[in-house]
Amino acid sequence: MDTRPGVPSVRDRLGLSADTLELLERLEERYAEAVAFGFLGPREAERLRERHLDDALGLALHRRPKPGTRWADLGSGAGLPGLPLAAAFPETSFTLVDSHKRRLTWVASTAEALGITNVAVVHERLEAFGRSPDRERFDVAVARALGQPPVVLELGLPLIRKGGLLMVPRGQVSDGERALLTRVAKQLGGGAPKVVHNAASPVDRPGAVIMMTKVATTSRRFPRQPGQPERQPLS
Repeated sequence: MDTRPGVPSVRDRLGLSADTLELLERLEERYAEAVAFGFLGPREAERLRERHLDDALGLALHRRPKPGTRWADLGSGAGLPGLPLAAAFPETSFTLVDSHKRRLTWVASTAEALGITNVAVVHERLEAFGRSPDRERFDVAVARALGQPPVVLELGLPLIRKGGLLMVPRGQVSDGERALLTRVAKQLGGGAPKVVHNAASPVDRPGAVIMMTKVATTSRRFPRQPGQPERQPLS
């Protein structure tokens, strides 16, 4: 996030209401608890807003959540980026999926305590969730720290409807990686990857977001069995 004087913040650029800004302040206080619980690293307490909440909100600068749409946060962990986005866009539905039950329990209790009612948590491996009734039901899927992009594509694209969007925040994306993603996407029903500059992100400089539209139905062969996408990434 650019903090130079005179440069609008992510929250200003999104035009968030006073009530929403207050809710985000309360959410930031809860994330201080997440550090104490070990869900975030011990040094993160001093940079929660910039590195985690505003980094999450920055994705809305690239695709603003619309009322009535369904978003999935894949490998959500402590609810990032899904929970801050849900707090900022209450008319959009967010499903947060992770295999770590303790973290999801904290996310659910935090959402309940703050009155964030547009969040659902799912304790399940993404390989299994990709074969559930929610397959190809989401308009947008995001994955902040799920793994290498070919793995994210295999786990994410089956969940998105045709015409939907997969967003993957990254650092730099090389020409070789872009070519690899193009090949992998063709196997999974994804279009050509578009890489956009992510000026709001303080995590990886220079930041980028891989944006991929789903153009065809994903074969029922994907995702593969649990663990296989990570052990043997598509190429």
